[in-house]
Order: sequence, then structure tokens, then C-alpha cells
Amino acid sequence: MSGSRADDPVGTLMAPAVATVPPTATLREAAESMMADGLGLLVVVDTNGPRGVLSERDIVAAVVEGLDLEVERVRDHGADEIVSVADDATVADAARAMADAQIRHLAVTRDGAVVGVVSVRDVLRSLVD
Repeated sequence: MSGSRADDPVGTLMAPAVATVPPTATLREAAESMMADGLGLLVVVDTNGPRGVLSERDIVAAVVEGLDLEVERVRDHGADEIVSVADDATVADAARAMADAQIRHLAVTRDGAVVGVVSVRDVLRSLVD
């Protein structure tokens, strides 16, 4: 192990692009987007900006409930709150935020705008590499 990176800025780990989905998209469209890009989180965005997030867990919950993914809309699922940390927060801060919120993906912000996403896998990999 090359040493702990817990004090490194989380911005060095984040995926540099933010994948978005409109609230009017179907859950199937959102799931297809996640699969195509290997993502676990989409930021829900309308004409006024970010409105929430949709995670892989949200889609799994809809499947378990027997909902029709061709009919159900993103706006009716997911979280309205975007849990985030600033890009200069530490990796340890990001890990704490994910643990506290019991989530696996965290938005990364700069000057209040979402600029990336970091996953629990990203955080763990940075600490053991």
C-alpha cells in the first residue's frame, strides 16, 4: 500500500462528467443510460437545473415493487435532495458523508454546481491502492 489518501481532495477521484436525466424520462430510459455508461447515479435536471438524483437502488426498488419501467417516470422516484461535498473536501469527508447518508454515490460540487460524482468504490480504491 502506498499510504493513506484520506486527506487527498475528493475532486481527484470524481468522474469528471456528470450524467444527467430529465425528470420526464422513463425508468427504463434511465436504466439503459446507466448500463450503457456503467453508472450507478444520474443527476435529475430540468430547465431550472439539478433537481435530485436517481440511483441504481431506486430502479431496483421499482422492479421489486413490480412497477412498469416503461411507464414510471424519473420524477416519481429517486431523491429530491442531492447529497454532496465540495471538490476540495477530503476523501475521508466524502466517505463520512456517504456513510452518514447511507448512500453509495455522492455528488461533488464546485461553487455550488455539480461537477462530478464519486462512488464508494472510488473512495475504497483510493485508500488501498
